[in-house]
Amino acid sequence: MAAALKVDIQDAIKKLNLVQRKQIPFASKRTLQKLGKLIAKEKVPAHMREVFKSPNNLTLKSLNFKMVGNYEVRLDFISNVTKGNSPTNYLAPVTRGVSGNQAYETKFSRFLKKSGIIPKDLYPVPFKPNLSKNSYNKVSQGNYSKTWSGLLRTKGAGKSGRGFRYFSIPDDRNRRRISTRQGSFNDLPKGIYRVKGRGGSGIQLLFTYAKRPPTVPKIFNYYGIASTSVVKDAPGIFREMLREALK
Repeated sequence: MAAALKVDIQDAIKKLNLVQRKQIPFASKRTLQKLGKLIAKEKVPAHMREVFKSPNNLTLKSLNFKMVGNYEVRLDFISNVTKGNSPTNYLAPVTRGVSGNQAYETKFSRFLKKSGIIPKDLYPVPFKPNLSKNSYNKVSQGNYSKTWSGLLRTKGAGKSGRGFRYFSIPDDRNRRRISTRQGSFNDLPKGIYRVKGRGGSGIQLLFTYAKRPPTVPKIFNYYGIASTSVVKDAPGIFREMLREALK
């Protein structure tokens, strides 16, 4: 979802004298620098706060700007993150002007399929009542990490214990029928569970499975915000930069 900003300053320079015109290259470059920062660090984050419910810091700070020439600045979203999902991927489905509205498939969902736990036509959906929340009242990343690790440790049949606390129904890793002191797990609905204690009450549902990928509405008007800012803010910034150059 990269965008290149180019500013038309013809209307702003019509009445400039020769001395003033000599400062146009410098003023133009500074205009693009300030405009890129304004859009990336103020305009777009403000819009995110309006359309998203409690966006986290990664989302709010995800748009970067970089000068790629004297008269062009590039806006681009973060594409590589060490943990979780990259903003450039999860923002694309909700962005106006980008094709498709299928929600971005998370790393957790891709792990479940790549590991052979579930088939490609199932999608994990958090069961929020049994999951911890972060300060934004969203499912915390730690739930995914613990479940991921727990499912990797759960191999073969056996009793519930430190290495067997998380399990999935279905689990297509050629596992034998699993039973514990709680009884058989195979009569439970499809989902991911955690064994937390004895008896039926000790089994907690963490994720259900949906047969269709979730869709999301197009609510993020990134390109519109950038285009509007170019038209409204660029002329004033250019005049300000020109005045500074002439001092």
